[in-house]
Amino acid sequence: VGGPRHFGSRIQPNSPGDDEQEILFSILEGLSYGCGDVVIGLNPAADDLDTIVRLEQLLAQVVRRLDLPTRYCVLSDIVKQHQAQAHTRIDVGFQSLAGTSRALAGMVGLDVDGVLDLARGFDGLYFETGQGSEVTNGSAEGVDMVTLEARTYGLARHLWREAGGAHRFRSRWMIVNDVAGFIGPEVFKDAEQLERACLEDTVMAKLHGITMGLDVCATFHMGIEPSTLGRLPERIVDRAAPAYLMAVAGNADPMLGYLTTSFREHPRLRSQVRRRMTSSMEQRLTALGVLGGNGEPNSAPDTVARLYATYSKAGGDRRTALSLEEEGHRQLYELRERGFDLGGMTPPEADARLESIYTHARRALYATVDEGVIRDVSPRSLRVRTTATSRDDYLAHPAVGERLRGDEARAVATMYHVPEPQVQLVVSDGLNANAINEQLRALLPPLRRLLSDKGCRVGETDVVVQNGRVRAGYEIGGLVGADVVIHVVGERPGTGLNAVSAYLTYGRDESG
Repeated sequence: VGGPRHFGSRIQPNSPGDDEQEILFSILEGLSYGCGDVVIGLNPAADDLDTIVRLEQLLAQVVRRLDLPTRYCVLSDIVKQHQAQAHTRIDVGFQSLAGTSRALAGMVGLDVDGVLDLARGFDGLYFETGQGSEVTNGSAEGVDMVTLEARTYGLARHLWREAGGAHRFRSRWMIVNDVAGFIGPEVFKDAEQLERACLEDTVMAKLHGITMGLDVCATFHMGIEPSTLGRLPERIVDRAAPAYLMAVAGNADPMLGYLTTSFREHPRLRSQVRRRMTSSMEQRLTALGVLGGNGEPNSAPDTVARLYATYSKAGGDRRTALSLEEEGHRQLYELRERGFDLGGMTPPEADARLESIYTHARRALYATVDEGVIRDVSPRSLRVRTTATSRDDYLAHPAVGERLRGDEARAVATMYHVPEPQVQLVVSDGLNANAINEQLRALLPPLRRLLSDKGCRVGETDVVVQNGRVRAGYEIGGLVGADVVIHVVGERPGTGLNAVSAYLTYGRDESG
């Protein structure tokens, strides 16, 4: 991995509900395109210990049954993975890193020595970085993004060395993944800036002597069209030679809701740069019937179905290979019907699906909360605005969506006299007002009833925020003196669905 003739990939088989069928078939589809030689890395939708253990065991089962020469990882954090080690084997320890101590502590609640102590307990290490995380979290300490990213690579190298990575008799496996465009337009406003960052980061990683891949990606609120983003990997791989790229089903990650490199792009990229996957993976996929005599993948639904049959047989299923392949085809069809880009979509079908998701997301970003919805769900409401001067200002500068305008903050502060509410309900458009319009009627009235039935004193007036981020709820909670704030926010679009999240905030800082 990372050698001069190698170009690899990470299969990212994410599922919105951590569904094992969706994860399994995403992995099998990725393998059918020759992907996954570096690592199979899954971002869990839920981050509880039981889920982490279950998903680690699923990935281990896939690798073991198919005898794949690759690593696997559930990308939780190194603290939870350390806890999970008491219940199952963890192949690779994962942690996001940052270029300042304050940012690192905000990610994982540990300093460098704390991360190092836990890193020593893993045979493999996987670190994730990306320009801009410190800036967007207010912990850049006045340092520019490029310098901070370089410091992050230095930290990764330090952790690897101190954890035993440079031992003369046994080298600890380590990779770094640079997620270059995941944050949004506050970091990179166009494709040119994103490309420049990918080139900068790859050069810095090589100078540090670390094995690093890229996630050449964009959020839907960056406004980079899929066709424009699709041209970047070719140029970046040709010019910078990263060790690997991300690989997902159909360009749009079904759980994280962002654009990145698809499975089907990797054979072309390998051919373009005349580099190959690891020889051990190439040999194994050839033995599994995935690769033909010329080393090119036989990517088709039949290949995925055969892999499913092999996987099932290795698990002790006694049905015939033919019946298992038929079952594999049925499950692929079901997943396609649910909207997954699996089962050998034609390029026009895949492009149409992606364009539909992109159009849906862009509409959601500029939608507004329907006054009729608020009337239906709130006995009384107060509409307020943040300091954002426009929707574009809000999208480009997250901080302006975190504080209320002065006169509107005063209106919130004077909503109640006594007693102050125990629970204050807040609704914000976030990045998807359509999600609020679609989901709020089914969510807010029963939530209010359940809280009241439990004896909670719920504020009589719901605060509805225009251009509101999660942190706007913190200010509102302080202004009304509530013990708990339940903040319903329209989530970042990009999956083709309209989703909301409820953020619970409690406790007080030093200022009260």
